[in-house]
Amino acid sequence: MTLPSIPAGARPKLAARARLQTDKVTGKPVLLYPEGVLMLNPTGHAIVAACTGDATVAEIVSQLATRYRVTAEQIAPEVTTYLNRLRERNLLDLSNETNP
Repeated sequence: MTLPSIPAGARPKLAARARLQTDKVTGKPVLLYPEGVLMLNPTGHAIVAACTGDATVAEIVSQLATRYRVTAEQIAPEVTTYLNRLRERNLLDLSNETNP
């Protein structure tokens, strides 16, 4: 089942069952969860690290666009796709859109 796309105003947060950590052997960032481990590349790590529940998807995209010196329009589809993949694995929770 495909989930609807994450709205720009949603605030993504790692699910309680997932934990961002550094692999003791390689020193690289990993996302641990009960069924396994997801090795993160630098971009994936930047996206996951931003999922604290404080920033909206739009704010995360803006932060990453600045960090990687690209436009938000260029990076938004990739960030949203990555977040949707985490959500499909039940590794990401979303709080409701921001209150006015």
